[in-house]
Amino acid sequence: MNEVVSTVVRFHDPAGLARLERAIQSLHSQTDVLVQTIVVTQGFNGDDLARVRECVGRQWFFEWMPRPVVLNHADQSRRDIRSDLINLGIEEHKRRGNRYLAFLDYDDLLYTHAYKTLTAALSNTAAAVAFAGMEMAHAVGLQDYDFIYEMSKPFKGKNKLDLVHENFAPLHSYMVDCSKVSAHELQFRSELNRVEDYDFLLRVAGPNPCDFSQLKVCIGAYIQRSDDSNTTPKGVDTPEDKIKQEVWKSNRDLLNSLRSTYEVKLFASDL
Repeated sequence: MNEVVSTVVRFHDPAGLARLERAIQSLHSQTDVLVQTIVVTQGFNGDDLARVRECVGRQWFFEWMPRPVVLNHADQSRRDIRSDLINLGIEEHKRRGNRYLAFLDYDDLLYTHAYKTLTAALSNTAAAVAFAGMEMAHAVGLQDYDFIYEMSKPFKGKNKLDLVHENFAPLHSYMVDCSKVSAHELQFRSELNRVEDYDFLLRVAGPNPCDFSQLKVCIGAYIQRSDDSNTTPKGVDTPEDKIKQEVWKSNRDLLNSLRSTYEVKLFASDL
């Protein structure tokens, strides 16, 4: 396998190019590791796709880095097909034969030491999945950027037992060593458009050894905007948030019906 990190970035909204560019910049600035960025768009027309490629290419100037890939899912509807988008990116990762697999939402970001931290934890142990710390950036979403007014650390889990009880790992806080995981396990469930990342973690991390030694090292920021544009509900009594809560509940109920069949094994590194 190639000692490269494939990072799948889903992108469904052409209006969010500034945030995508920030995410790509954070990937390109990773130290001591090669990153293969795979951006997956949803039903973009030719002009929008050209703008995405220009945006991605503008932030990719180190010659030793693998050239980023932009894939366009054919679905032109406005349906939420986030799992299908990430699966398209995973298939490209498999085709390229890279060892490491990671994810990044286009409106979040990583710090420069992120992948160095995670690959070190994976390369020196038997762990198939490595986790690191993540902080939350509370922001006001403006036209071309997010104004961050507060930082917090709400993600409190410490080990696999905590993870099985409740997800504390944002999508970009972990990495999979694909040399230690069966290829058929690397797939998101299309029927889930919320908690799909938690379902993936339960199926991949549950039966395999994990490394939680780097949880005290913050490797990135999860951006929580105050304008309710995040899909994660805040638990407040507003019509918009209630709709989000209902969507999350239906997906969570489906996950709960599925997870009882998932295998969980405990290894020394999990505790």
